[in-house]
Amino acid sequence: MVKYCPNCGEKLEDDSVFCMECGTKIDGNSKSSYAKETINKFSENVNESFQNLLDVYKISMMKDEKIIKRSQIHKGIFIAPIIFSLIWFLLFLMIPIPFMFLIFLLSLVWLVIRFVAYKNNDLILTNKRVFGKVGLISTTQMQSPLNMINSVAFSNGIIGKLLGYGTVHVVTASTLYKFRFIRDGQTLYGDIFQQLELAEKEKLQEHAEAIAEAISKK
Repeated sequence: MVKYCPNCGEKLEDDSVFCMECGTKIDGNSKSSYAKETINKFSENVNESFQNLLDVYKISMMKDEKIIKRSQIHKGIFIAPIIFSLIWFLLFLMIPIPFMFLIFLLSLVWLVIRFVAYKNNDLILTNKRVFGKVGLISTTQMQSPLNMINSVAFSNGIIGKLLGYGTVHVVTASTLYKFRFIRDGQTLYGDIFQQLELAEKEKLQEHAEAIAEAISKK
């Protein structure tokens, strides 16, 4: 099993006792220590980059809360309306009748709607909750702790599979939220599911520790 120095990240031999790069003494947890340190540094950088976004949401980070992933709408949603607009514009140039120009204008409206959706839809996962916003004229903002999420699902069609987007379904205790055209939706779905499992394990561990503490006081 490959090991890494917890101090400098240098790759080590399996039987290494000291790091040849910085001289740090190595124990059996060097790989996990380095991985944990790398994740923490990544999370700190991500959290700093998302501070403006959190200000927009008017949400304060909880204690020990870290952003895991943010997904927006895939740019592939513009392909269909752009192609449609170009086709009807060219047809109007060849046969300039009002009907074709009207359809061209409607295709532009479709493109604008997709642009508004692209700018106004977000889905963000932290190690404690999921929050996001969805909608065009009327925007719905959701925020749910992980322990209030009943289930999460992912679906996509043929085009979504080709371009890498789909719909993420988040079911809370009271509402079903659908986030459509989410970029890397399959990955985000897996990340949410993994965080739900981790949250459940932490809850069981806290419960076990509380029972053990109560028993020790008797």
